[in-house]
Amino acid sequence: MRIKALFSLAALGYAGLALAQAQTTIVEEKKTETVTVVVKEAPKPPDFVFELHGFVSTTLWMQDAGFGLNSNNPANGQAALNVIKTFTEDKPLFGADIRQTRLNFSVRGPQVIGATPKAVVELDFFGGDSPGGFGDVSVWPRLRIAYLELNWGAGRNIIQIGQQNQLTVGYIPQTLRGIAFPMTYTAGTLGWRQPGIWGFHTFGDQTRFEFAWSIQRSGWANNAQVSFYNGGVSAGIPAFEARGKLMFGKALDLWISGHWSQADRNGPDAIATTNPTSSTITTALGIVGMKTDIGPFALAGSAWYGKNAGPLLGNVLQFSTAVNGTDIFGWGAWGQIGFNVMQGLSLWYTYGIDHPSYENIFQANLPVLRNNNQIGMIRYQTGALAFGFEWLYSRTTYNKSNSISTIQVGSSSGSVAVVPVGAPILTTNSDAQLRDNNVLTGSQFSLSANYYF
Repeated sequence: MRIKALFSLAALGYAGLALAQAQTTIVEEKKTETVTVVVKEAPKPPDFVFELHGFVSTTLWMQDAGFGLNSNNPANGQAALNVIKTFTEDKPLFGADIRQTRLNFSVRGPQVIGATPKAVVELDFFGGDSPGGFGDVSVWPRLRIAYLELNWGAGRNIIQIGQQNQLTVGYIPQTLRGIAFPMTYTAGTLGWRQPGIWGFHTFGDQTRFEFAWSIQRSGWANNAQVSFYNGGVSAGIPAFEARGKLMFGKALDLWISGHWSQADRNGPDAIATTNPTSSTITTALGIVGMKTDIGPFALAGSAWYGKNAGPLLGNVLQFSTAVNGTDIFGWGAWGQIGFNVMQGLSLWYTYGIDHPSYENIFQANLPVLRNNNQIGMIRYQTGALAFGFEWLYSRTTYNKSNSISTIQVGSSSGSVAVVPVGAPILTTNSDAQLRDNNVLTGSQFSLSANYYF
């Protein structure tokens, strides 16, 4: 009986153990899933890429003299250059100016003939006051540059067709107030803008050499129309420019350029009676320049020598317009030094001079003998925003004839010209012409805020 009971208990325990093992058995079932991956194509870049750049500029200015290009073209505020008038009382003048605000539009398109084409148009607002009593706050825009560019190979070979800055400009001094009209114009900087064809070719990598050339319209005194045409156009031949620039990374740039052009001072369908070739005048000049950064210091400048530089704003913007008039030789130079005091804060000093030949000025009976400009600037810049305080001191020397009240003629034979008593007689005595009372000086103080985009 006991054996039967023990057997029953053993059988019951084995069954319980089997049941427990059955409950802990895990049955794994493998499943295969199909995943579909959808790859989206990157959007195709547009055929034409539009860009807008430029800056907004506002200047508050105060000055104690009249500045400008010459006595017929006063230009104060952001366009002040040399002194044309001084005031003995009831001064100074105060104003504000926004005219050098600049907009640069460009459109780059798909490749053609192996080159990337690009069209560029740049405007500022020095086009003059609009009509009406408030025209000085509704100013006209002015076209600066407009050209088609063809670029072969990452800027190595570029052709531009249209209006562009002349190759004689090189660099302009660092400034906030005088970007459109550098304060070294009529004081060392040469170059304006003309339409034509321009080429830029760059060789090398770290040390690069750029050769640039231009065939452009010949300029002259553009408001001196003869026979309905400008004197440069009347010459029947283009102007030519070339420039070589050697660039050692970002440390040093050296460049040399030249300009040659002609003008016909009496226009087409006219021949000078005394000398058939005397109406043709040639502008020829050469320029050297440099730019470097040495630690916290920055240096830049250029110098030129040549003749009849008026079309490029040289010779203090004076032209020998008389058909039989003399050539005007001269030279000019400007230099600038800058010092970075701390991040964003810098100090700058600039000096420039334009010095035509006194003898040629006397012969042509032109008003200005020379001009000197000095500029100091304190600038603070953070990101695209810049503030600057600038001081312009201009010293312009004028040609004033001496007045002789009586003439004593010693013993001589033959005839002498009769000169009325008190008539002014021009002299080539430069010492007499450079007296202090022939010098006009003026200062302008300006505070500018520029935002670049």
